[in-house]
Amino acid sequence: MTTTSEVRVWDPLVRGFHWITVILCLLNFFVFEEGGSNHRYVGYALAALLSFRLLWGLVGSYYARFAQWWPTPDRIRNYLGQLSRGHHPYYLGHNPLGALMIWLLLLSLAGTVATGWLTTLAPFKRAEWMEEAHEILANTLMATTGIHGAVVLLTDRLTRSDLLRAMVRGRKRVPTGIKVEDPRSE
Repeated sequence: MTTTSEVRVWDPLVRGFHWITVILCLLNFFVFEEGGSNHRYVGYALAALLSFRLLWGLVGSYYARFAQWWPTPDRIRNYLGQLSRGHHPYYLGHNPLGALMIWLLLLSLAGTVATGWLTTLAPFKRAEWMEEAHEILANTLMATTGIHGAVVLLTDRLTRSDLLRAMVRGRKRVPTGIKVEDPRSE
């Protein structure tokens, strides 16, 4: 029988940002009419959420802070080296490739929000190229979100890292005997 311990990882603010952002992006992508008032209001809400998350990444709880999971070249190289040897390291926060994905998601969201907002301003209101940029960024955001979800499920399976449950409950189960990779020990 394997016993486990639980570690508090993601605070309610990080989890709330994550799931509210998911819901709002799905609404804007699949439900609300492009350019309609609901679509714009959701975009403004996403801008506020993103601003909050960027601030919380600087001053928030340990696992919310960008510095905790910043994907440095050394961290990425070490992680890929371990993967190439068939070892799947266990991280409480984001692993280095996961951190790169989070940055891609945040940048795609920021670009989508910014270009959406710009299309409401006089110089860009009917600029087709700005609308196309907004659409490309929104599609990139949705594609990377799908990849992110699939990789979370795969990582859970390979490392028993409990990611999905942790994004709901905030705590990760750490099986006994598992070495936890922690940047504090670097």
